[in-house]
Amino acid sequence: MPKLYPLPGPVARSLEVVGDRWTLLVVRELLLGGRRWAELERTLPGIPSNLLAERLRLLEEEGVVERVTEARVYYLTLAAWGTRHCGEPSSALATHAGCGGRVLMRSSCARCGAPVPPEALDVRGLR
Repeated sequence: MPKLYPLPGPVARSLEVVGDRWTLLVVRELLLGGRRWAELERTLPGIPSNLLAERLRLLEEEGVVERVTEARVYYLTLAAWGTRHCGEPSSALATHAGCGGRVLMRSSCARCGAPVPPEALDVRGLR
């Protein structure tokens, strides 16, 4: 059950989805790559199976995790989720699963339209 934060903005919204202990630990495990249910249970000792199911269901509904049905493997789709909720693509590089080519995702300035590489971001003053 997600905890609701009565605050505006993407950070509060993100916390509503991933802001509890077990959910963050599930995300941590999926950062390492796709995992089957049994692997998640093994790498998260102490999580009740009903709680793991609930967290995975929430993450799937929110689009943070995708389950490939044929392989029954869960994959993290956090970059795509963040792009959808934050409104701008990340500056990360991704690989196209179909051909292996690099997929470029870039940020740009909302005022002048110039591309902004990660090293040129100034996040001071954000509240």
